[in-house]
Amino acid sequence: MFLRRKLTVSALILGLGAGSATAWAQQSQSTTPGASTQQPAQPPESAGLPRRGERRRGKGGRQRALAEMNLTDGQKQQVRTIIQTQAQNTRPQREELRQLMQQWRTGTLTPEGQARAKDLRQQLMESRKGVHTRMQNVLTAEQKIKLKEMRELRRANHQRFGRRKPPLN
Repeated sequence: MFLRRKLTVSALILGLGAGSATAWAQQSQSTTPGASTQQPAQPPESAGLPRRGERRRGKGGRQRALAEMNLTDGQKQQVRTIIQTQAQNTRPQREELRQLMQQWRTGTLTPEGQARAKDLRQQLMESRKGVHTRMQNVLTAEQKIKLKEMRELRRANHQRFGRRKPPLN
C-alpha cells in the first residue's frame, strides 16, 4: 500500500514536471526575436458566437432574436424602453431574492424566507409575462409570425437535442 502511494505521488510529480517544462519551452519559443514578425494565430471558428457570459445575460438569445426580427429604429427604442423599465421596477425584488438565495446557500434560510422567495419568484414571473405582452404589442403581424416560427424551431431543437443543462432539483 505504501509503495503504491509512493509510486502514484512520484508519477503525479513527474507528470506535472513534464507539463510545466512543455509550457516553459513553448513560452520561450514565442519570446524569441524572430517571433515578432510572425502572424498571430487565427481565432477559432467559434469566435463569432456569443461568449458564455453573454448567453447568460440574454445577449445571445433575446438580442439575437430581436436582430433577426428586423425591427425598425422606433421598435428597437420601444423594446429598449420596456426592458429598462422592467429592470428598474423589479430591482428591489431581484435584490431581495438574491439575498434570500445567499441565505439558502449558507443554510440560514427560514421557512418564512422560503415562502417570501417563492412569492418574489411569482412576482418576477408575472412581471416577465407583462413585458412579453408589451413587446408583442410592438411587433407587426409579420414579425409576430416570424417570432412564432423561431420559437417553434427552438422547441423542436430542444426536443431533438435536449436541453443544454439538466434542470436543478
